[in-house]
Amino acid sequence: MKQELQHLLYDLCLDWGFCIQPEDAEKIYRQTTLTADEFALAVVKFEGMNPEYDHKWVRKIAAKFRERFGNSKISKSTFAEHT
Repeated sequence: MKQELQHLLYDLCLDWGFCIQPEDAEKIYRQTTLTADEFALAVVKFEGMNPEYDHKWVRKIAAKFRERFGNSKISKSTFAEHT
């Protein structure tokens, strides 16, 4: 799951400028399950934005998550981690 989330965060950085700090990304990677909304809220918050006022970005990032994973919720048990 971590690798897939890394790819998504990379794309968000390139496409929209959401380039969160590595330590904040690690907080996201540690989750055992993650919803599109939880992911989007975390990214917006870690960018120093207020999710209550920047709801357009929360929606866009959540939509990108759903597009990438084909679901609004992912779990570590779904992914085979490569070492």
